[in-house]
Amino acid sequence: MNYKPFNTGYLPKKDGHKVYFFQYGNPKGEVVVTLHGGPGSKSKPKYVKAYDLDKYQVVTFDQRGCGESKPSGEIKQNTTQHLIEDIERLRLKLGVDKWYVAGGSWGATLALAYSLSYPKMVKGLLLSSIFLARARDAKWAFTESDGIERLFPDLGETQQAFLEKYGVKKDNAARILLKKINTSKPKVVKDIVAGISNWEGNLMNAQEDLIFIDPEDVSEDDISSTKIFLHYEANDYFLKPNQLVNGLDKIKNIPTIIVHGRYDVLCPVEQTWEVQKRLSNVETIILPTSNHKLTAEGEIAKRLAFKYFLSRQ
Repeated sequence: MNYKPFNTGYLPKKDGHKVYFFQYGNPKGEVVVTLHGGPGSKSKPKYVKAYDLDKYQVVTFDQRGCGESKPSGEIKQNTTQHLIEDIERLRLKLGVDKWYVAGGSWGATLALAYSLSYPKMVKGLLLSSIFLARARDAKWAFTESDGIERLFPDLGETQQAFLEKYGVKKDNAARILLKKINTSKPKVVKDIVAGISNWEGNLMNAQEDLIFIDPEDVSEDDISSTKIFLHYEANDYFLKPNQLVNGLDKIKNIPTIIVHGRYDVLCPVEQTWEVQKRLSNVETIILPTSNHKLTAEGEIAKRLAFKYFLSRQ
């Protein structure tokens, strides 16, 4: 299977941003657009491996400020609504009538948000590790001592020492640390980025030992990614309270498949459960041994589930 793109390019510059996209697989095949996580991550070739590239065309793109999109790390004119409009601009540029929309974690958040804005353009949804970006979801993972920290007390103490070092509290850390990244010297910036990465990065897989990166190992890409991440967290992901859940009735008949790890502690499976209860045409698969980062067996199960789902449409 050839996992190299047959075409890449930029969307026309808008709001000071140039968004980079990739096309893989069969140029004449039905189109799946898959949205990367984060916020602040980037498209990766592994995202297309869940699909039969002899049959389907798979489109990915780097969200504003991410990956190959320019300018790197730019947070101005960078909101969820801007990303939704970028997805639609990409559909129009590629001449796609309707497409399947896929995403995991923040990618699933964005897939739902796009579908609520453009339901008639979506043939089906392929989602995994759903993050609904509600206040309770963010508090559980990032700002509440009575949340995920109860599972990681050792990591929690390390994180608390990091926050105290910079004179911030959990509920205002994203906003203040973003400002510090934008105004501090490189050594301080790298220390802040390492501290943030050492928290979220260790929540991806609850079955591995804690791993900590050193400030000197932080790259410019890591800094850009963290800026985007903090920008969205500080602004409640640019969504109204419960916006996604409250809007699901608009897309309840769109064919949907959801895959979620039972032991996903970063984005608990309860979020998938809330979504699937409100949809009429949905299949939900809970993977019994996977975390937020799917195990090898979980990835295989996801590929098979997506393949079966698409074959039935």
